[in-house]
Amino acid sequence: MKELTVFYCPHCGYYGYYLIPRRAVCPSCRIHMTKLPMSCQQFMDLDYRMRDQLIGSQILDGAEPHSSVVQRITEQARRFNSRAEIAKQAETIQELKQEIETLKAENRKLSDTVAWMHDTIWKLTRGEGEER
Repeated sequence: MKELTVFYCPHCGYYGYYLIPRRAVCPSCRIHMTKLPMSCQQFMDLDYRMRDQLIGSQILDGAEPHSSVVQRITEQARRFNSRAEIAKQAETIQELKQEIETLKAENRKLSDTVAWMHDTIWKLTRGEGEER
């Protein structure tokens, strides 16, 4: 009896279990999938995070240095580590800090108003009780 084998798509990372290797075709990319170098049982014993790490490392190991997979994965880090982006983020942080200070001042003013109103209501309530 044949054993199930784990295959993954080197383009999108989709994986599946197949008996016959020629049927291992990615349903979204329509390309032949690559066999994982481990048994199906070993793969199923891994948790989902470990499976993702394994497939991700297999994709990166098989990718050329300037392939679209490597570019897509490293794009975020490259974009957020540029000096222009960091300067823009620092500017945004400064604007947000200023907004927080403005809101805190407004909140203090409103709290003082509520305290004054509370005291006034109590004074008026006590005054009415004494008049009766």
